[in-house]
Amino acid sequence: MTIHPIAPLPSIRRRSTADHDLSHLYAEVVTARAAEQLTRSTKRPDDNIRSNSRRLTASLSAYASALEGYRLPVPRAIRDELRLRRRLSS
Repeated sequence: MTIHPIAPLPSIRRRSTADHDLSHLYAEVVTARAAEQLTRSTKRPDDNIRSNSRRLTASLSAYASALEGYRLPVPRAIRDELRLRRRLSS
């Protein structure tokens, strides 16, 4: 009797470490962006706007660095936004 291995189901995908790391970092970018937009929409923005802006810049930087670390291209929109934010903060 011959036993044949069962082929993996096509819908089941294994996530690599890169996928996990990048999805976590991108979720932080999305959260930081939402926090900054919420702060900007309040009637009286205060020091939170600066801290949320720094948080978003740090999140974008971490995401871009991780992409480069995995030898993946950094999307132009993220690269441009990061460059703009760095120039504005200096």
